[in-house]
Parts: sequence; structure tokens; C-alpha cells
Amino acid sequence: MSSFLTNARFILVAGLLMLLALVGLNGCRSAHTTSAILYIDEQNYDKAVQVIHEGFQFQDDEPDAYYYLGEAYSHLAEEAVEEDAFAEAKKNYELAYDAYMKAIEIDPKHWTKEVTNSLNYNYQTRLRQAGRDWDENYYEQAEGHLRLAYAALPDSLTPIKNIARMKKQIAGESDDPEVAHKLLQEALDLVEQALEKNPEAYLLQVDKANILNDLDRNDEAMQLFDTLLAEHPDDTDLMLDIANLASEEGDYARAADLYVRVVDIYSNDEDAGNDDQTKEMLLIAGSWYSHSAIARYEDALTVLDRVSEREATPSFRTMILRLKAYYNWGKLLKEQAAAETDAVAKAELEALSKEKFARAVEVGNATVSLHAIESDGFLYLSMAQMEMGDYNASDANFKTYQELTGGAQ
Repeated sequence: MSSFLTNARFILVAGLLMLLALVGLNGCRSAHTTSAILYIDEQNYDKAVQVIHEGFQFQDDEPDAYYYLGEAYSHLAEEAVEEDAFAEAKKNYELAYDAYMKAIEIDPKHWTKEVTNSLNYNYQTRLRQAGRDWDENYYEQAEGHLRLAYAALPDSLTPIKNIARMKKQIAGESDDPEVAHKLLQEALDLVEQALEKNPEAYLLQVDKANILNDLDRNDEAMQLFDTLLAEHPDDTDLMLDIANLASEEGDYARAADLYVRVVDIYSNDEDAGNDDQTKEMLLIAGSWYSHSAIARYEDALTVLDRVSEREATPSFRTMILRLKAYYNWGKLLKEQAAAETDAVAKAELEALSKEKFARAVEVGNATVSLHAIESDGFLYLSMAQMEMGDYNASDANFKTYQELTGGAQ
């Protein structure tokens, strides 16, 4: 604990002493409490605690007494931190919290603000020290201060959540799978412990799902994610977490759907800061939709058209994805036509297939015109022209593809 922070608390207490001494003149404070205040001013915190407890034998419903008991315990906790006696510090922070809460319970009107300030002081002091230790990779010390912050203000789950996240970070940095697994399990245990006290804590549930994913318990993670998404259908961060898990599991269609949902929400909100992310998500969704294993080509082209609307000059990436989508769609329809036994249905599928190949040629010509040094544009244009029976143009574009890639001349 730095001398600056210690002095800050003394300044705070000194100001309160001057203010509240006036209240004591009106006969609202016991002699034991007044003595305790003086002991606190003299930094004799053990004696302050002793005197207040002696006063409880005569009167145990004085809010002032409980407030200053909380102050004395808080100082004792700080002294214990300076001596690296974390168990003692934790005990005193817990006793301080209980005393503060009792002051509010007896007289909320006069003590809520003062108690809140004192609790926040204890809590923020420990959080700041934990943050400094964490930044310097002093993980054990950081965890200690986070646990003390939780003892100082158990109404906040942030310290437990941060310990879990820190362990998750350390696990990600570890080269030892067994160590990483142990740390992740500890993180999961912490989150579940916190959830026992607050089962509705949404962000903790999200943390739990992510840790389950890191532990390769993907089915449990996805089940929890699905439950959370049903309860919070507009949470874009949650959707992105699920999309990442879905892509890891090879469920690219679901990942693409979630990306599009996120883009729709971003497009309708007033936060211009997330607009730059939308183009990339649409491009990724378009590439996933147009994969032959998913074959949702209409969806692919819809999202890629949305990207084109944002570009003054169509990028090669957008154009080649559109070209591939039309070409692969045409190939799929051609295969379906070949397998169709009904003559009418076969003819319809063949016509649709030619239509998609024709669109691929149109997009391909535009692509190579704008991006004449990109070899893939010539390759897919050549294949689409081959499907349309334009063999001379197909051969010419394939030769250009070979030249650009250093292939056979």
C-alpha cells in the first residue's frame, strides 16, 4: 500500500472527524465511539475496535459506532496488506464490510453516502493495485489483491471475474497443456462459485461458456451459449463469441448467420465506430455461404451485394467471391440436372445452371477488367466460359492465368 493512499485515507478520516464531531456535541454519539474516533486519529486501530466492542455491551444499535468500527477494520486491513499478511487483510476487510452494512441498516439516511465512499475506497484501492500487478505479470500478487477487493466489496463480482480471466490468459500463454488445463479448470471453478451466489449474472455465464470452450467441452459451451442467446437476442458480443465457436466446430453456416445478424444490428445503431467491422464480417459470411459444403449461394450473393454497395470501386476480394459464388452455383445446378430423371425438371435445372454460368462470365469479365493482375479472376472466368461453350475465350483467359502464375506458357 503506497504512502499516498494511506495519507489519502487519513485526510478523508480527518475531514469526517471534524464534521462528525459537531454531531457528537448534540449527544447522538456514545463516549465509547468518541474515544474510538480519537484512537483512529492516533492510528491505534486495535484499541478503537476494542473500545467500540466494549460500547456494544451498553448500546448495540448506534450507527456511528458501526461506521467507525468499519473504518478501524479497514485500516487494519491496509496494515496487513503492507505486511503481506493477506489472510489477516481479508478477515479485516470482511469485518469492515459487515460493520459498514450494519451502519446503513440502522440509519440509511445519514450513513449510506459515507459507507459507500469508504467501501469504494477499499475496493478501488485493491483493484488498482491488482491492475498494476497484472500489467507487470505479477499474477500471484494480482490475484491476492483481487481476492481482497472481493472481500472488501462482495456485492461486486468483478474481482472474481477478473481472476478467472487472468487464469484464462495465463493458460493461453502456457506451453504446458496440463498447466493450461489446470488453470482453466481453476477459472471455471471460480466462475461457478460466483454464479452460485448470483446465478443470473449474465457476463459470468458468458465467461463460463468461453472457458468451457477453451477446455474443449464444446457441446456444453454451445448449449450454454444457445440459452444465453435466446435470453439476450441482441447481444452482439455474445453472437461473435458463438460465431467463433461455431467456426471452430466447422459450423460455418451458423457462424455466417450470426455475423450477418451482428451486421444488421450494427447498421441500425447510432455507433459509427463499429461500421468498419461490418464489411469484413459480410465478406467472411459471403465466403462461408458460397463454400460448396454449405452451398447457400443466394445468401452469399446477397451479403456480397451489400459489400459492393459500400465500395466506390469494387475490390478484387468482393468481385472474386461473387464470381466464385455464381460459378459454384452453376456447377451445383448442373450436377442436380444430371441426376434428375424428370425431363421437365431436368430442363429447368439446366437452364438455371446456364443462367448462373452466364452471370459468372459477366462478373468475371468485370473482374479481370478492373483487376488485371489477379490470376484467380482469369481462372474462374475461363472455367465459366468453358461451361458456356466459349472455348476460344476460355483458352485465352486460361493462358493469361498461367502467365500470371508462372505456369506453362
